[in-house]
Amino acid sequence: MEALPDSGMLLAVLEHTPALVFVSEFVSGRIMYVNPAGVGLLGLGDAVHAYARTTAELFTDVGLVQAREVESALVERGEWNGLTEFRHFVTGEPIPMLISTFVLQHTRTGPSLIASIAQDRRGAEEDEQRLHRALAESAYRAREQQAIADLSQLAVGGDLDELLAAAAGAAAALMGVQCSSIAQMSDDGELAVLAYRGPEPSPTTFAPGRGSQPGYATASGAVIVCADRVHETRFSTVGMTRRGLHSGVCVPIGAEAAWGVLTAHSRRPREYTDRDLTFLRSVTAVLSAAIRRIEAEAALVYQSLHDPLTGLPNRALARRRLDDALDAAPRGGTRVALLLVDLDDFKIVNDSLGHAGGDDALVVLARHLRSAVRPGDTVARLGGDEFVVVCEHVAGAAEAVAIAARITGSVADLNRAGSLDWPISASIGVALSDPECTREELVRRADSAMYRAKAAGAGSYAFYGGPF
Repeated sequence: MEALPDSGMLLAVLEHTPALVFVSEFVSGRIMYVNPAGVGLLGLGDAVHAYARTTAELFTDVGLVQAREVESALVERGEWNGLTEFRHFVTGEPIPMLISTFVLQHTRTGPSLIASIAQDRRGAEEDEQRLHRALAESAYRAREQQAIADLSQLAVGGDLDELLAAAAGAAAALMGVQCSSIAQMSDDGELAVLAYRGPEPSPTTFAPGRGSQPGYATASGAVIVCADRVHETRFSTVGMTRRGLHSGVCVPIGAEAAWGVLTAHSRRPREYTDRDLTFLRSVTAVLSAAIRRIEAEAALVYQSLHDPLTGLPNRALARRRLDDALDAAPRGGTRVALLLVDLDDFKIVNDSLGHAGGDDALVVLARHLRSAVRPGDTVARLGGDEFVVVCEHVAGAAEAVAIAARITGSVADLNRAGSLDWPISASIGVALSDPECTREELVRRADSAMYRAKAAGAGSYAFYGGPF
């Protein structure tokens, strides 16, 4: 670095620095120079007034106690750094300072001139606190943004159970609460807990409506904050008391009709900040989007596997159920029955009632088919007036035929009740699997039996390979 051309440039720096800078004689302590910042800080009035002072007059009694230590350091090392205390010449107020003192000039007997640079520490603690708060806020925002990013990634293609567990964990961790949960509202209004983070035992349900804070939030569709359950009157706090919780916040999940609720609860009374609520709303927004995606995908899958008219499984789902049943049958030591149901002369019904009337008849028939079979059986519509029933865990031919008899009896009851504008009947072919039977073979057998039933007369059933 090039040498400064003269001392004027250095003096200009000293005159404008915000720190206190002064030069004094080592032995007498007489002040030789004080910069404007020092004059103002110490209440000296002006530099002339300052030059009539000694360094001993700058310090409080606390600062003077350090004088011997400072002098020894300057003689031995040529410098001293540390905290000390000056006084204001007008008010007498003590001023904590961080000071660096060093020797400017030596003589044969020791230091002759010393310089000191001091920084006012009165606002340092507040500055540090502000800095710490700013750093903490920045760190929190970074964690919050990362949590939302991670949840958003799961929401795009992840499993719902995994997403809900991650969301409950993020809410508990970011907010520093003892427990967090996500509950879904059932048809009867009760809230079933699907994800939970916190001490055991975990809750399995929350009471609906005013029976609990989560229930109240879901019913009202609003964010509900409880700072202290002792003063709560809007909803029952019995559940909170039982679990040792004193405060909490519940945020509904879902824009219009609430799907469920996200909860965060603490064991101590607590005021939940706008930052807390904003974070929880961000989490529920991610959850809402994911749930809409999952429900839309589920609806598409359902539509692809179900008949739009009757709501029954379609041909594709019937094949899947039949394959699964045949795979499981050998392990369970049981057999699979397949019933092909074909309406007799249904064209006459369509011609007489029109296609709309025919569709109504098929819908009514589908409902009766479901009620006639066993609870675990699959009733599917293959298309037109053809239906199929897949029956798992069938002991033998008699049980399979009994199901067919119930179906024909149900159709007969339908006609006798006058539920349809035109009587209908169905021919049913019944086939039973054996250990080596494939889906194609079982369908072929049932189809063969169904044609035998038609040959026997409308409303009949026939068993493949037997006299039934």
